[in-house]
Amino acid sequence: MKKSLLALAVLGAFAGAAQAQSAVTIYGSFDGGVRNLTNVNAAGDNRLTMGSNGTYNSNRIGFKGAEDLGGGLNAHFVLETGFNTGTGTLDNAANRLFNRSAFVGLGGAWGSVDLGRQYSVNFKTIGLYDPFNYKYTAIVPLAAQGGLTRLDNDVQYNGKFGPVGVSAEYALGEVAGSTSNGATEAIGANYAGGPVTVGAAYTKRKNLVGTTYMDFDNWTVGGAYATGPFRVAVGYAKAKQDTSATTETNVKDAWLGGSYNVTPAAQLSLAYYRTTTDTATTTGRRNLVILGGTYAMSKRTNFYADIDNSKLSGTAVTVGQTRQTGISVGINHLF
Repeated sequence: MKKSLLALAVLGAFAGAAQAQSAVTIYGSFDGGVRNLTNVNAAGDNRLTMGSNGTYNSNRIGFKGAEDLGGGLNAHFVLETGFNTGTGTLDNAANRLFNRSAFVGLGGAWGSVDLGRQYSVNFKTIGLYDPFNYKYTAIVPLAAQGGLTRLDNDVQYNGKFGPVGVSAEYALGEVAGSTSNGATEAIGANYAGGPVTVGAAYTKRKNLVGTTYMDFDNWTVGGAYATGPFRVAVGYAKAKQDTSATTETNVKDAWLGGSYNVTPAAQLSLAYYRTTTDTATTTGRRNLVILGGTYAMSKRTNFYADIDNSKLSGTAVTVGQTRQTGISVGINHLF
């Protein structure tokens, strides 16, 4: 009995020490709503769907933790997965368990260095001046701009020094015989002082095109101004992919929009996004106007609604329709 009591006491001491050293937080977002979209096929039919992966805010559940290592140094990690409301399955066809984030790192007054699958420097920079703050990501084109939402095998540095932020990353390509093929390199910088926020980022990668690795370049610049209940944001991004020694594909995104807090609980947002895709012989364009509103029923739960209209031309017309109108309503809960 005495040995059992001693063992329990030792285990309790270790558990208490572990709890004191680090803490794990479980968090997430649960979004449920419906969306009606017109002209989804050549016959001009409408389609009513449930935003099972999240219409306003992407569904997710995550685990994050940090440990104080002393001397201002900490160790931290994030594991985050997305899920489908309608079916309860993972939200990605590859069935990655932690498809949204899976990284570990060290941080301090000098910044942080993280390793693993994480949001790219390009994604984080654009988020500073997206009028909708990465909401309605399946409608608004910026979250996937340049195909750089997240990067695998990424080593990333982020530092904040007063109003200035700097970022750099190198995502390994893991191609035999080459450290550049398939690898992604990026740098970014931003300034946030008073009502003004500005940022810029540049990304370079060698993508596999056919059987050859060819240069891919992406850059973005933009800013936001917020005062009182108003916020206005503007930005531009361009992605260039070489497709041969003499040809290339360019995807250009430009946007302008803003938000207004009607009351402490109600907000309206309006923005215009233009995406243009150019090759040597073709051009496609999508002009999107989206108006969205939210009403906070609590700090964690809000009702949302949006109406959006897309005008399509050139290669952006995929089902013979040049206009689509969407209406979404739903509820989003954070935990």
